[in-house]
Amino acid sequence: MDKNFAIEVKNVSFSYEQDLTLENISFAINKGEYVSIIGHNGSGKSTIAKLLCYLIEPSKGEIYVNGILENDKNIKDIRKTIGIVFQNPDNQFIGSTVEDDIAFGLENRSIEHDKMVELVKEYSKKVGMERYLSKQPSDLSGGQKQRVAIAGILALGLKIIIFDEATSMLDPEGVEEIKKLIFKMKEEDKDLTFMSITHDMEEAYLSDRVLIINHGKLFKDGTPSEVFKDEEEIKSIGLDIPFVLKIKNALSKKGIEIPAEIKTIEELSKFLCQ
Repeated sequence: MDKNFAIEVKNVSFSYEQDLTLENISFAINKGEYVSIIGHNGSGKSTIAKLLCYLIEPSKGEIYVNGILENDKNIKDIRKTIGIVFQNPDNQFIGSTVEDDIAFGLENRSIEHDKMVELVKEYSKKVGMERYLSKQPSDLSGGQKQRVAIAGILALGLKIIIFDEATSMLDPEGVEEIKKLIFKMKEEDKDLTFMSITHDMEEAYLSDRVLIINHGKLFKDGTPSEVFKDEEEIKSIGLDIPFVLKIKNALSKKGIEIPAEIKTIEELSKFLCQ
């Protein structure tokens, strides 16, 4: 156990009935880090998200959140620090309006009304939804609904946010909305920790660290540059490297070296057009 870690997973295994889904997984995530977890369908990625939020319990091993061991005794303390944004934005919109939805968790904690109104305004503004407080779910795009879910987590003071395929049902515009919001929040609050369970290789390339899960085991753990360095190794487990990295590699073979900090097509285009 290390209180400097936001999340620490120690020798965790998990089985659905007789099927072993995760086998002896260990990793730690630093406070303020943005980590992507990738892997093919059925690899165990989403099971990790559910374990971290204590929606299910490990078959063996231990999980610590901010140094607190996950168990029935500590669950109230755990849920004061970690929140999850799910895949389908419609399934997590609880209130009849944006304002009601952000306020839902605060009401459950019996936050005084005036303070609750203040928090709803503050965090709706942080995610760019302050003009939509009276809007109903049917008036919102998928990306906007995910923004509301994030505002609800932040309003509760939660410092660890897990995105469980949270952009997979969004259109490209919605995906970009959420990516930009993550980096905006990271810039504003260095203590926020993000974990993204994703199929989006471009998103993974932008994160601080990437974990690859393959058939229930930890296959790779490192920076995006380290993890995606060997394209053939990545392809051998049914994944692919980010598109922008493919272009960078192709240009490198022609003698055109692209700086490591360039990680998006937009940045690459600007660099090449200089």
